[in-house]
Amino acid sequence: MTSEASTVVTADLAPIGTLYTTSEVAKLLRVNQRTVQEWIRTGALAAVRYGRLLRIRQADLAAFGEVLPHRTTPAGTAPAELTGGQGVE
Repeated sequence: MTSEASTVVTADLAPIGTLYTTSEVAKLLRVNQRTVQEWIRTGALAAVRYGRLLRIRQADLAAFGEVLPHRTTPAGTAPAELTGGQGVE
């Protein structure tokens, strides 16, 4: 297995804020968990690896959200998890 396009950090880092599982990111973005895993594998979404576990930083998720096609949520606002608690109108 090669990781040519993947952006996965394997070094221990200082505290980096909120981390999400691939399942949590899939629920937030309303996609399948395998889609999130594919984005990580291709390097479209950065992730941090802790042993065998993959975690996505809140900052990386927010940056990734900026390049996604914009879809409105039912309430017409971005989820607070992606905006640092600030609703976007």
